[in-house]
Amino acid sequence: MDKLRNNSKDKSYNFFLPIAVILSIVPLIVRMTNVNVDENVANIWGSTTQVDLFSQKKAFLLMFFSIILILLSIVFFKKIFNKKDKVVNLILISTGVFFLFILLSSIFSKYQEVSFWGMFDRAEGFITISCYLIIFLYSIYTFKNTNNYKYIIIPILIIVFINAFLGLFQYIGQDLIATPLGKLMVVPSEYFKTTGNLTPTIQEHTLYGTFINYNYMGSFVSIVLPILFCYTIFEDEILYKILSFIGTLLSFWLLFGSSARSGLVGVFGSLIFGSILFWKPIKKHSKYHWKKLLIGFLSLIVILVGVNFASHGSILRRLPTLTSDISEIFKSTSDFDYTDHTPIKDIKYEGSTTEIVLPNNADTLKITYETGNPVFKNSKNEIVPYTLNGKVLTTNYEAFRNFTFAFGKLDSKSVMSDTLLLNIDNQPRFIFKLNDVKTFHLMDMSTKKFIDLQYPETFGFKGKEKLGSARGYIWSRSIPLLKNTIILGNGPDTFPFVFPQGELIAKYYALDTPNITVDKAHNLYLQMALNYGVIALLAFLIITITYLVDSFKLYAFKENYDLDKQKMLGAITSLGVLGYLVTGFFNDSVVSVAPVFWIVFGVGVALNFMNRETLRKLSK
Repeated sequence: MDKLRNNSKDKSYNFFLPIAVILSIVPLIVRMTNVNVDENVANIWGSTTQVDLFSQKKAFLLMFFSIILILLSIVFFKKIFNKKDKVVNLILISTGVFFLFILLSSIFSKYQEVSFWGMFDRAEGFITISCYLIIFLYSIYTFKNTNNYKYIIIPILIIVFINAFLGLFQYIGQDLIATPLGKLMVVPSEYFKTTGNLTPTIQEHTLYGTFINYNYMGSFVSIVLPILFCYTIFEDEILYKILSFIGTLLSFWLLFGSSARSGLVGVFGSLIFGSILFWKPIKKHSKYHWKKLLIGFLSLIVILVGVNFASHGSILRRLPTLTSDISEIFKSTSDFDYTDHTPIKDIKYEGSTTEIVLPNNADTLKITYETGNPVFKNSKNEIVPYTLNGKVLTTNYEAFRNFTFAFGKLDSKSVMSDTLLLNIDNQPRFIFKLNDVKTFHLMDMSTKKFIDLQYPETFGFKGKEKLGSARGYIWSRSIPLLKNTIILGNGPDTFPFVFPQGELIAKYYALDTPNITVDKAHNLYLQMALNYGVIALLAFLIITITYLVDSFKLYAFKENYDLDKQKMLGAITSLGVLGYLVTGFFNDSVVSVAPVFWIVFGVGVALNFMNRETLRKLSK
């Protein structure tokens, strides 16, 4: 350890400090921005102006800091960049290929504005992704010694402490960001009086911190929890040991308070990998400290169960759904038809008649336009009596009792009543408007443009569309799209444009509403393959697998971590990287969390290089 401490105190220019600034600030930024979107976005969301609270300013600051990093790299090129070995070179070459195909996918995209600058509430266009790679490469070259690791730990603790504080109020239903004071801080003064609540709608007893969604809190925790937990065990300095221990406890709170099952899976993946890496130290010390380990583990379980009891089961409420999802995977559902499990099976047109088909073909509601009013009939062409009840048409006909309609003008430009809004169980679900041939034709609820139901190609997950909070539905419709992105993707952040948004009945079944835009793949690897291309995904996999294999070779089944801080830091950093990559099977990349990953990843690559250099020197 003395040798390592001497290494930590070597005099050098601390070019790594800007990374600590980025890591401390960017994930915490919450600031409203009005975004003027292009025609492609307006055609999906129905408006040329959108409001963003969690992404645009983060991306802007990341771009600003990345420019500073570029300038520092140019001015101090010889001091920052030095020769690396074959492993790092393979990672650098793969990163170059990754970058190249993202650039080409952006240039040749049909949606160039979004591809370069990103979607309004995501901001992960080519510019932002380039910033990720800049901080990744800069971290590799400027992380010079173990003393720099405090510039990772301190920012992580700052993010954890602030999010734990915000998360507590979000969890009890008093989101501080939505309060007048919070609004004063996050909304520009010119919009303060005209802007309503901008914070996301979340489930009761759920937190999201500054990460827009509880799932992304899971992605963040999957990185920092393994690092803080292991750092608490191995760190010698009492102050850092105490702070990292508190940070570990708060990270557990963020994990369970967010109820992000993806985060649980990511942390579990890190636990397994960590057990392999630290197997010999665990085996060695368990002989003498097994009672302490058992007491610590049982204490954590007791605290968790106690807090869950005090919160009336809300902390662990989603664990049963995780186990049920796992069991659902192995069930045979080949004969399952989701359209038999929705209030509406199909919407068809026969001449001037609109037909709303009920599940299991139990009946069909036929709608025509006659003498200025809609006329309703059943499958036998018998009149279904609808009467005006207030402003809503209702019926006592048993098959359609839960179907009510509002009939009127779509907007002020309409010269007559021409729009029919179908409410199912008192919720607006479908909207129809008379077309040129006086047929009530289906419209998009957001854009108010005529649409037809889509029946896209699917792959797998038949009968499992609801698996993983409807990830089964999204993945089954996304995988067939890969055949179009083998070489180049559709462009960064363009997923909403290529996903079959018109498959309303499937949305109704999987997402409980047909009126929702699927804007993300809920899978990091699918996201990359569709947006950047399969070749770019393969390049990313080479980068990550090279690093993980290298980490396994360096740290698995080794002893005396407590005597080699450099080795210890390399091992625990790999756990954070792995946790994020495992979570990536269920979550996509987002500007709130991705900078944390790419910085930690860069530090991990740097530490592995330092440990390989140490081994080479010892072998001579």
